Amino acid sequence: MKRTLMIALAVCAAVLLPACGRSAKQAQSAAGTVTQTETSNETAPAASTQAPGSTAEFKILTGKVTEVSDNMGSMTVEDGDTKAVFHLDNVVVETSYALEPDVKVSIIYKGEISGSDTTNAKVILVLDAQDKMEVKELTGTVKDQAMSTFTIDAGSGKEIGFIKDNCEGLETGVLGNATDDSNGSGALVKVTYVTVTYDAGSESNFPLKVEAVK
Repeated sequence: MKRTLMIALAVCAAVLLPACGRSAKQAQSAAGTVTQTETSNETAPAASTQAPGSTAEFKILTGKVTEVSDNMGSMTVEDGDTKAVFHLDNVVVETSYALEPDVKVSIIYKGEISGSDTTNAKVILVLDAQDKMEVKELTGTVKDQAMSTFTIDAGSGKEIGFIKDNCEGLETGVLGNATDDSNGSGALVKVTYVTVTYDAGSESNFPLKVEAVK
């Protein structure tokens, strides 16, 4: 009886030991997997929630007007499959045609648009639609200035005129005081602007920001 019990115990031990060995190895492997995953999560760069180029100060959205409020306080613009409502309070609208359904516009704004949510977007200008409109910069001296326009001499005989509508920086006197009959001040400035090309081929430059260059 005792001999039979000893044999049975020996058989159990032989079965249990390999099983314990496999369990320990599997646990170690699983632990290693968790550690690698945690390390990967720590070292991987955070996913960006911003579209390429969205860090620019001024941004452009071009789309088709689908609705305008009765008091012209807002408009709905369709861009692809997305429709977004933009508030127009204190916004300069410089379009060849009245804002109404099917008119295409380019909206210059600051901030962010998330899908159809424009809560964090501030509209600066509404202009004629331009498929290839881009925000540009120019540095030069103030050649001339009037009530609603100013001209910059960029050197090499290149002079560019700008319209003053809704432009940041002008209230600081950045254009300087006139020193001659042409109202030029010679102040060195950097102008951030966009250009609209009309159907007849003429162009207008709309400054978004004017800064003094030291």
